[in-house]
Amino acid sequence: MLSAAIDAFSHLGYDGANLRGIAAAAKVDASLVRVHFGSKEQLWRACVDTLEAALTAPVAHLKAIADDTTRPVRERLRDAIALIAAYATQHPEHKRFISLHASETGERGAVLYRHLLEPVYHCMEKLIVEGMAAGVIRAEHPAMYFCVLAHALHPPPGSPVLMQVIAPEVGGDAFGPALLKQVEMVFFTPPEAGSP
Repeated sequence: MLSAAIDAFSHLGYDGANLRGIAAAAKVDASLVRVHFGSKEQLWRACVDTLEAALTAPVAHLKAIADDTTRPVRERLRDAIALIAAYATQHPEHKRFISLHASETGERGAVLYRHLLEPVYHCMEKLIVEGMAAGVIRAEHPAMYFCVLAHALHPPPGSPVLMQVIAPEVGGDAFGPALLKQVEMVFFTPPEAGSP
């Protein structure tokens, strides 16, 4: 049921998704959704809890990268960005859910931020600030840098197909690695000999 609900909320939004449609997609009786979750709002919140649980290990890995000050900041930023990009590729439904609901205001937007975005941002903020101080990245504010970076790492779903038509050498399966390389070129200052 939760998988069907995440899919419905990801494609239709909160207002467009309905309990009957979610139950049909899950191949269960509509009454079971109410029995298990009570309401559409509680089902949406259960979806957020499911996505938050799925983020536990990647966020712990991201924190370990950020905290490992024995490694150069450029290297840690590169690894953190690759981790975020890989997670989005492996879990497109999570990416869609977050993208669609991130613009919501009110309580749902606050819940989404606190549970799904804030843990990732807090890990990245430390690295971004360190990267700014070391001259590895150019930014005026870590949150703005993170926002622009997140959008660059999460292009529209049709991007690999479009690039396959425009430039096959960076389309299809080559799109992910090419995107990471381009992000690094745009979001990092050029490395200098002996720089962090």
